[in-house]
Amino acid sequence: MNKVSLTVYGDDRTLQTIREALPTEPASDWSKGDARGNGRVQLDSGFVVDIAAHDTGAELLEAIRAYLDECASRGISFAEPRIVAELRIAFGAGAAIDLPLEDLKMLAEMGVCLSLTAP
Repeated sequence: MNKVSLTVYGDDRTLQTIREALPTEPASDWSKGDARGNGRVQLDSGFVVDIAAHDTGAELLEAIRAYLDECASRGISFAEPRIVAELRIAFGAGAAIDLPLEDLKMLAEMGVCLSLTAP
């Protein structure tokens, strides 16, 4: 199973504005200073939104496009000062995804970094 999530962290005020406009509620969140579990503390506040889980890369890509299109239609931009947004794609064994230039351009224009992981 392939999964995609969006992790956003940074300035509290800007995070709150983005969070209020999101099409879905975050799956988890944290505040600056919260314990991280490894003896350290969070340096910034943030949240994680689960976008989709699908078997094929094509289904996953459609879910990513739909979610980010909805964010854009709500006026959300992650290209804000003191905000970092990471689209995290976790692949199952043998999975693949093709990201056309248009999709990479959309991510860059929205201020979203890309993180790819595999087992």
